Amino acid sequence: MDSRQTFILAIGGATGSGKTTLAKHLGRIIPSLLVFQDDFAPAEDQVPIDPRYGWQDWDAKDGAIDWAKQRRVFDTIRETGVVPEEHSSHDHLNEQVPVEIQDETEQRWKDKFARLSERCGEAYPKVVVTEGFLILVDPATTRHFDLQFFIRADYDTLKDRRIKRQGYHTAEGGFWKDPEGYWDKCVWPAYLSAHAPLFVDGNVEQGDLTPGSPVELLQTPELSMDDMVNRTCAQLYEAIEQSRTGAAEEDDRPNGHSAL
Repeated sequence: MDSRQTFILAIGGATGSGKTTLAKHLGRIIPSLLVFQDDFAPAEDQVPIDPRYGWQDWDAKDGAIDWAKQRRVFDTIRETGVVPEEHSSHDHLNEQVPVEIQDETEQRWKDKFARLSERCGEAYPKVVVTEGFLILVDPATTRHFDLQFFIRADYDTLKDRRIKRQGYHTAEGGFWKDPEGYWDKCVWPAYLSAHAPLFVDGNVEQGDLTPGSPVELLQTPELSMDDMVNRTCAQLYEAIEQSRTGAAEEDDRPNGHSAL
């Protein structure tokens, strides 16, 4: 498959920031393949033990993701537009907390993308939406992304949402519930450390994105879920339309060659 026919949009942010909810809204609006980073977590017995506290650390960058597996899957997606047959998801097992958007927002974008698809015909790309709490930190993976968004929320909001969750199901059928103090000792420091390179002076909480960054910042609570849907859909719509125009212009050139 021509790589132009696969368009990958990635959404990063801390646990509880709304990235999974946003990804699922996009999946309903735009027929797309959803890829959840939690499905790249290592096997339960391979999650490292934090020697300071004696519990498993599911959040530190080095041990939280099977990076080789994640890279293989996105290499395949970029090349073929589909995930490898052996890849599976357990997202449906986790608690689904809906954050609704207005019907008008959803329908308006559904209609716009449907019309764009009709105009593009076979040139309309396969859209892939991926999300994860570390999805934007691995250059070997992010090189495949056409659009990148980072949802930033404040410490108190994120901590409150994490505490209210019952826990997380694992691929093996187990269930992880945070030990007392896990947020402050593991989750929050790991989040800041992993994302520091994305921000000026490493200021994840309040800083600007590093100059030239391909990432777009979505700041809550200034932006509602409707606002974030509108922003991401508008960016995706424009990118697909521009790629369609560029492809048409290239096809119109003598012998189909690009201008130098």
